[in-house]
Amino acid sequence: MAKSRVFIRTAIGKPIESVVAHVMDLCQWMEIVPQGATVVVKPNLCTPSREIIETANVSAEVLEAVCKVLATRAGRVVIGESDGVRYSAEEAFEMSGTYEVARRVGVEVRSFTRDELVPVDHPHLKGWNLPRTLLEADVFVTVAKIKTHATTAYTGALKNQWGCIPQRDRIILHKYLHTLIGDINRILRPRLAVIDGLVGMEGRGPINGRPVKLGVIAAGRDIVAVDASCMRFVGLDPYTARHIVHAAAIGLGSIAEEEIEVDADCVACKRFLPAEADWPIRAMNLITKSEFLTRHLLLNDSIFFPARWFANFCRRLKAGVLGGESQDRRLS
Repeated sequence: MAKSRVFIRTAIGKPIESVVAHVMDLCQWMEIVPQGATVVVKPNLCTPSREIIETANVSAEVLEAVCKVLATRAGRVVIGESDGVRYSAEEAFEMSGTYEVARRVGVEVRSFTRDELVPVDHPHLKGWNLPRTLLEADVFVTVAKIKTHATTAYTGALKNQWGCIPQRDRIILHKYLHTLIGDINRILRPRLAVIDGLVGMEGRGPINGRPVKLGVIAAGRDIVAVDASCMRFVGLDPYTARHIVHAAAIGLGSIAEEEIEVDADCVACKRFLPAEADWPIRAMNLITKSEFLTRHLLLNDSIFFPARWFANFCRRLKAGVLGGESQDRRLS
């Protein structure tokens, strides 16, 4: 059986557009995009907060480069994203420069949340309809980031499709997270993953982690293999990410190292610190097992924001204490 192929190329000192085009060519992207096809591109735009956009969101440069390549063959290219719990897709588009990308390249931008929604046949998605634009696309391309994740260990090509569930209260479905990610990918069938590794995130991702300048672009047609390989690239074990294990188990792609051929022209600048599931994260994961508690605690701003402030205060306090202890040990 032929091995899945994943390509990783350095972008340091090179035009981003040419590096993205190169890895897409290596993936033979034209084989999966018929002339005149409708292609939907899903970038990871998980925050409208300007101060963390570079670390948390797919870069506008990478997104523009992907769309430029696709637009040379596709009849229609649509960039799509859903609302977050406390922000709209439009806010994320605006702050991330997506509207400017669309204007320059001549492609569309669409909120999945405001799209026509269609029922799908899945036991956990009854009442959670998916966007018609996605379901009816000829080709779906996912554009993600190399980031750790406090709940799923890693967020990349597979996890990016969680944002294809257009309802902003999709955190109610978190109790099915590790299996539902793979199931959604099986429904939506992304054909190509392009990974923005210019600036990755380690530690308490996918929002609050630390930036790491990797300076790479990765791509592949087997999205499970892409995620597994990107994790290994930064020193993480893909078998710690339950959603990747499940996706491989249901036949979406390869996770085993011996089944993947990684073609890389560089090595990672460092091994990533894994995401730590500290007590606030463990408490959140416990709360999401109950729809009632999720609605009345996590989705209730009057409770959520004070709780988040307290959790972050405790984190800062712990970091200060541990930092002081470390300094004391160095001085002793």
